[in-house]
Amino acid sequence: MPLTGEECAQGPWQHPPSTTRARPGHSSGVPSAVPSPARYDDTVSAQPAEREDPLDPQRILDQLPADERGFFLDQYREAVENARDPAGWKQLRRVLRLWRFHADAVGDPGYREALDAARGPVSGGMPLEDAVGVYRPAS
Repeated sequence: MPLTGEECAQGPWQHPPSTTRARPGHSSGVPSAVPSPARYDDTVSAQPAEREDPLDPQRILDQLPADERGFFLDQYREAVENARDPAGWKQLRRVLRLWRFHADAVGDPGYREALDAARGPVSGGMPLEDAVGVYRPAS
């Protein structure tokens, strides 16, 4: 069916006025899918979500103990220099990831005690020479 002059003037994006009756409280006669107080466009912001980059060098540096910051900066600067070549980019990310893990571990309250225990003497062991003598099969 061809469009009338009035319908053409409205354009394809407009619809002719509805002849159906609207329900009370609803201008179009169709209830909205979401109640008015919790409408999607009232609760969503166009602002980007704020996320911290876990590989941010400044964030890593801030979380490290003062005595380890120099080591981090040395390795970081070397990795940045090597990352000027595209082949070195992965190494920079690797250095940042390793220091990120280390910074997280150092922040754990039991880290120092566990480190001291791991570096301390091992009890219940025997020297290698004695173990070889005990466990070596007789020839």
